[in-house]
Amino acid sequence: MRPRPVSRRTLCAALLLTAPGCDFTPSLDINTPAHAPQTVLRAVLAAGEEASVRVSMSRDPYGVQPLNRPPSPTPVDAIVTVQRDGGPVEQLFVRPQTCYRDRVVACNTGTGLTEVSEEGPFECGAFGTTQTIEPGATYTLRADVPGLPPARAAVVVPRIAQVDAVEEASGNADIRRLRVRVHDVAGAGSRYALTIQREYDAFRATVCAPGGPRDTTIALGVPDAYETRFASADPVLLAGAREPGDALQFVTFTDETFDGGLHEFAVEVPVVDLASSFTPTGRLIVQLAVISDVLYDAFQITYFSLGDYNPFAEPVNLPTNVDGGLGRVGAVAITEVVLAGP
Repeated sequence: MRPRPVSRRTLCAALLLTAPGCDFTPSLDINTPAHAPQTVLRAVLAAGEEASVRVSMSRDPYGVQPLNRPPSPTPVDAIVTVQRDGGPVEQLFVRPQTCYRDRVVACNTGTGLTEVSEEGPFECGAFGTTQTIEPGATYTLRADVPGLPPARAAVVVPRIAQVDAVEEASGNADIRRLRVRVHDVAGAGSRYALTIQREYDAFRATVCAPGGPRDTTIALGVPDAYETRFASADPVLLAGAREPGDALQFVTFTDETFDGGLHEFAVEVPVVDLASSFTPTGRLIVQLAVISDVLYDAFQITYFSLGDYNPFAEPVNLPTNVDGGLGRVGAVAITEVVLAGP
């Protein structure tokens, strides 16, 4: 496939009726590289859970992209396998899921019913395992998509960390103070990700109704949780977060200063989240995940690059551990401690 020229003259001619005054001086054609499709392999293996593996084909980054970008179709004829510690190979199969190329949701103000228009259904499900992921094991994933080179990735699943958390008096009726203790695994070079989640059982939303949309409260049959802001003065957390100590939400850090030992720190969570539309139950969840190296490195770029609004920032390549394709296969071992409401 030869490179395709992108011409400023062609673009201007197409916009002539809606954008008069185009300059037809000689233009500069830029030859964009030809796109060679590759297999994209994405997964985060969680200790104690079944694995969900996403397989797709890469898109042309210089091609036309839809404004409402749908998920990538799943190549259902792909052969996806997983192997643990060099043992028998297990073949994975697609867990069916239907996505749509175009999906429009509208409110019929006459009937008060939500009308959904869906076009272009396609399969977008993930490939799933039947066995749960074992902490400490090495997993090798392979995806063979017809017509493309095989894509492989190997990852070691971290071991689950022991985490203790208690609530202690804060001296402030508006603040809940949590004391967290992390017992590190010696010599593992552990990398952690910390969030504090707030449980809720209802939320405010806008729903379709006769005469037009109206605001209402929707109750959940099973409570859910969301990440909430917290504060901390702990130097390890602050160094990993690179954010002000009173505006933390997602923090990654290493065991460099407490390898094989105990790290104890305090976090403070507002009793009321004024910015939230959720109705909290009062329960807080301390979630600490031990994460694989490739995930830690990716988080350093996606969360903490500080380049989102920098016009001079250079594009960066996210880390990958996939050979013969694109994507990333990581692993986590999650510990959650639930604290009852006040």
